[in-house]
Amino acid sequence: MRIFRLIATPVLLLSLLGLLVWGATWGWKALTEPLPSPSPTPCVMEPAEIVTVRDVTVRIYNGGFTSGLANRVGNQLTEAGFDVARVTNTEERVTGTVIRANRRETPQIRLAASYFVEPVIQYDDRVDGVVDILVGTDFAGFSEAPFGQVSSTDGQLCRVPTPSASAPEPSPSPSPSS
Repeated sequence: MRIFRLIATPVLLLSLLGLLVWGATWGWKALTEPLPSPSPTPCVMEPAEIVTVRDVTVRIYNGGFTSGLANRVGNQLTEAGFDVARVTNTEERVTGTVIRANRRETPQIRLAASYFVEPVIQYDDRVDGVVDILVGTDFAGFSEAPFGQVSSTDGQLCRVPTPSASAPEPSPSPSPSS
């Protein structure tokens, strides 16, 4: 019995130590892994014959090495009337101007592209209705004659939802009758 305790005790302690190390490693991985990003809210389709700059929501990304370029582009587009949702840097490197959105946002893309010299248009499968504009080191500048509005190709506009759009309007309180 004494030999059993001399062998079993260290084996049991080493097993428990291994279980503790495994649990600590698993817990640390679970604690430090990034949180899942929320899925984007799909845009709301509305009837529209004409698309103006006020109907276009853009995100501006600096994909080059020119400091402050995205901020300058964002300020210019804000002055033009665009809804600028975000201005930031990106790790994706681009040389000129890249405009990226879903193919159903063709009117918004055409309108945004008219503000830039020689933009490259790319399509993806986003559902949020936002147009991304990536500007790079060889940014060619702004167009001399941008469009003020464009016609909608199918009579529909994919509008980016706003938090207030889903909130119900307060109903007016009834006035007391006299």
